[in-house]
Amino acid sequence: MNIVIRHGLPLPVAGALPDGEFVPTRVPRIGLAGADYAGIRPEILVEAGQAVASGTPLFRDRKRPDIVVTSPSSGRIEKIEIGPQRRLSLLTIIPEGEDAVRSDLAAAGTPAGLRALMQKAGLWPALRSRPFDRIPAPDAEPAAVFVTAIDTRPHAPDPAVVLGGLEDSFARGVSALRLLTQGQVYVCQGDGVDLVEPQDRVSVVRFTGFHPAGLPGTHIARLHPATSSAPVWHINYQDVAALGQLLARGTADFSRSISLAGPGTQQPLLLRVPIGADLHALSRPQLTPGPKRILSGAILDGREAQFLSRYHLQASVVARVEPRARNWLIAALGRASAPAAFVPTAAVDRALGPDMPAVPLLRALSIGDADRAAQLGCLQLGEDDLALATYATGGETDFGARLRAVLDMLEAA
Repeated sequence: MNIVIRHGLPLPVAGALPDGEFVPTRVPRIGLAGADYAGIRPEILVEAGQAVASGTPLFRDRKRPDIVVTSPSSGRIEKIEIGPQRRLSLLTIIPEGEDAVRSDLAAAGTPAGLRALMQKAGLWPALRSRPFDRIPAPDAEPAAVFVTAIDTRPHAPDPAVVLGGLEDSFARGVSALRLLTQGQVYVCQGDGVDLVEPQDRVSVVRFTGFHPAGLPGTHIARLHPATSSAPVWHINYQDVAALGQLLARGTADFSRSISLAGPGTQQPLLLRVPIGADLHALSRPQLTPGPKRILSGAILDGREAQFLSRYHLQASVVARVEPRARNWLIAALGRASAPAAFVPTAAVDRALGPDMPAVPLLRALSIGDADRAAQLGCLQLGEDDLALATYATGGETDFGARLRAVLDMLEAA
């Protein structure tokens, strides 16, 4: 199946990624941020100074203990920072050695066995469920599973290049995902590439067009809209390949093939690093003069962070622009409770893809009208899907944050 996304916007970001291979790169420190695991109330299973192998459980959800987050590398726990309400703020690891936990694959060919394997190995958090874009419950069953094997963000790595040499692992992972659902597995990829062959309950769908043609929200809205009674799951292509490797050899691969790019770098790089890699250490030799912001993620939707997020496949460096000091009255008026207005231009109308009424939805999100936003399709979306709308409206309102507030209201209802 081929789908052309005629909405979307070209993003004027200078530069291009180099050709070549991803360079395996060691980092001095790995950090896992609690904010990456929304909806989890962590029970810490390790302590500072403890030696861990790759795949060692670090923390689990107090309410759903089958959801476990494991170490992406062997090493030593450096520190554990606990924030307000006893929530995990940051857990850091000093990488050392090459030890890895080996999993029992005896029952991996059954639905229950695959779930148990993914949960114990720490791959369950790779899945996210819509609506609400949360890690799914251990016993939940989706109506469909989406594999995101296309990325239209600026400077994103090419999935076809990343999966070079991993074709068998990717195909094995895609085939295994059928055990998680009685519905369809959709492999969403770019045009002109053959990442996997169609098979029973596996549909290959080729998307072309400007961003957001490569986002899960676009794919879900077009192919299998999510509802509260029939949720769908999505997972990125690198985690699918990691699942295939786990099924082949019994150990999980928690590394990432990422790009490090942006106007603040001397040259873009292609790197192979662990999840949670120290982005400050990676980017320091490549910085151009002047103050910089290091983002985990793309320029469009990344966030300033020292460590690579669980769900990001790139890092970006941009110039740090200090805000101008303003008169206190003007600053106070700028923080008024009324949402910032936006002009409903053609760019705004094209920001969410063809299946979303962008302007009415953004208005509903702006005023926190959860029921109206749900009627207009917000249940198909995650924060990343709104980044282009924030860009198209000038950045005065963070529509991703507005969406999260509305989704939280709907989830609690």
